[in-house]
Amino acid sequence: MTIENNLLEMSKSLVELEKSGIYDVEKFSYALLHQTKQLEYFYCHLVKDGNCDETFYHINKRPHIHQLAYFNIGRGFPKELMDGHWCYVLKDLGYKMLVIPCTSIKETSTHANPQYELDIEVMAYHQKTYSRIQLSDIRSIDIQRIDLRKPFYEVLTPKEEIDEFIHKNLFE
Repeated sequence: MTIENNLLEMSKSLVELEKSGIYDVEKFSYALLHQTKQLEYFYCHLVKDGNCDETFYHINKRPHIHQLAYFNIGRGFPKELMDGHWCYVLKDLGYKMLVIPCTSIKETSTHANPQYELDIEVMAYHQKTYSRIQLSDIRSIDIQRIDLRKPFYEVLTPKEEIDEFIHKNLFE
């Protein structure tokens, strides 16, 4: 297949998805455009001499373990979190980070899956608030996905409490 054929087939599928009326096709197409531009930046501007293995993306500030940072986690399948989310930084892996995406907590929120959800206290914009870590969405993610336009937030819930929750629900 050619690029043109692939794009034509994608276009047909997007039209069908849009007809369903239950999926935001415009947001999805924007996410694809964003990812394509990020790939273009990496491969066309950062990579020197075609050596991808020796090319690394550097950021001028980085979150620490036990902070929240805003990541564009991309698009996946229907039950996965998508697009931009605050994420709890569990481990700094150099050019990647092991993160647990978070969701907001509303008055009507219930724990859909309490074994894999933990409400944590966070200091955001000089105010205490809460966020819900979604352990079932844990992932390793490239630091190029960090949105540096947003601040990093301090997590007030003790790290030991979060570590115990993770260990109990992933490894026991």
